[in-house]
This record gives sequence, structure tokens and C-alpha cells, in this order.
Amino acid sequence: MKHKTAFITGAAKGIGRATAVALSASGCHVILTDIDQNALDQTKTEIEKSGGKATTYLLDVSNQEQVNTVHQQALKEHQRIDYFVNNAGIGGTLAPIHLMTADNWNNVINVDLNSIFYCLQAQINILLPQGGGNIVNVASLAGKKGVMAGSHYSAAKHGVIGITKSAAIEYGAHNIRVNAICPSFLETDIIQAVPKQILDFVKEHRVPLKRHGKAEEAGETIKWLLSDQSSFVNGHALVMDGGMNAG
Repeated sequence: MKHKTAFITGAAKGIGRATAVALSASGCHVILTDIDQNALDQTKTEIEKSGGKATTYLLDVSNQEQVNTVHQQALKEHQRIDYFVNNAGIGGTLAPIHLMTADNWNNVINVDLNSIFYCLQAQINILLPQGGGNIVNVASLAGKKGVMAGSHYSAAKHGVIGITKSAAIEYGAHNIRVNAICPSFLETDIIQAVPKQILDFVKEHRVPLKRHGKAEEAGETIKWLLSDQSSFVNGHALVMDGGMNAG
């Protein structure tokens, strides 16, 4: 991965930050995007202190015009982008369907699903002329099963898996691989909205490994999917849940 360039959304914290650190350690110049400039700067500083190279851009992935502009700015500055990681997302406010507000529903769909379409469209238009590249979308175990009081999040992540598979079929012949990861509960900010008793119950009674995952584990998984070590993996939604969905 030396001398490659990777573009990461939601790179300020959590999975995005961990992915940026992992890719930088492998020699990538990482392009960090997020809506939180202060946290972006902290991630950039962390990477540079370790000898890596990072560039930051503010980006609201739910804004298609902004998505297109930032991708083109990054391409102009770096000439080539080899890897894309579409990680930015939110959990939304938990509510059963009959109490779900339209604003809550639309906000999650816009940030977690529509953004993937916007980003993929911009990224494919970069990768086609340069002869290929790799993309990983961050979905969720919620994209493979229903979620109590989280229909908006589950619907969005099911959609992420669907568009990942479609993109893999459409662009595999152009040397573009598109995959997804489907983590369960990871120790990141997004699970703060989940009641502690639910998190504890899941850890003790649903996850055979008896723990929640770490952002760093997701970052290493994404790095593998982007690398040549997974060169025949395409259109796959890789579950990483400690065995939660095995039985």
C-alpha cells in the first residue's frame, strides 16, 4: 500500500479514524473528511506524529454538491486516489415505527444511505478513467437483520449492502472492487444512544466472544478488503460481530 492514496469519510473518530491510522501505517497518504474540523485536526496530528501523511477536508456527505466538490478538490491535489472508505454515518434517535418522526427517518436515510450513493457516484467517476481501485462501504449487522426501534438505521444499512453488491457487479470488469463491512456493536460514539442494559445483555448473552468489538479491528478489516490480499473478494458484506449472528 506504499505510495497509495486513500479517501475516508467520517474520518475524525471511530471506525474512520482507526481506518486512517491503519492505512497510514501501511504507507498510504490518507485524505480525511468529516464535519468536525477539530477532531479531524486531532486525527491528522496523530497520524503525522507517527510519520504518516494526511490531508483534511470538511465534508457533509448528505450534501451531494459538497460531495462532488470535495472529491474533485482531493483528486486535483493528489492526482490519483486508489482507495475509498465510505464510513460516515449516524445512529439516529431510537423509536418504534409508529412513533418514528419523518425528520428522524429522513435524517438517517440521508446520512447513512443517500450519502453512499452520492459518494459512490463521485468515486466511480474518478476510478474509471484511472483504470480501477477499491471501495469499502461501512454497513452494519443491522443491514442483515431487523433492529428494535431502529427501523431507519436498519433500512439504511440494508440499502448500503444492496448498492455495494450492485456496484460490484457493474464495475468489476473495470478493475473496481466494492465491498462492505457489517460490524455489530463496536466501542465507538455511535453506540452511546443504546441503553447500557441492552449493550450488557448483548455482550453477555448474544456474543460468543463476550465482548464488543473495537474500532481498530474494523480498521484492520477494511485495510484487508482494500489490499491486494483480498483481490478476489468483490460484492461481499463481511460480518464482524464476534459470532453474534452465527446461531
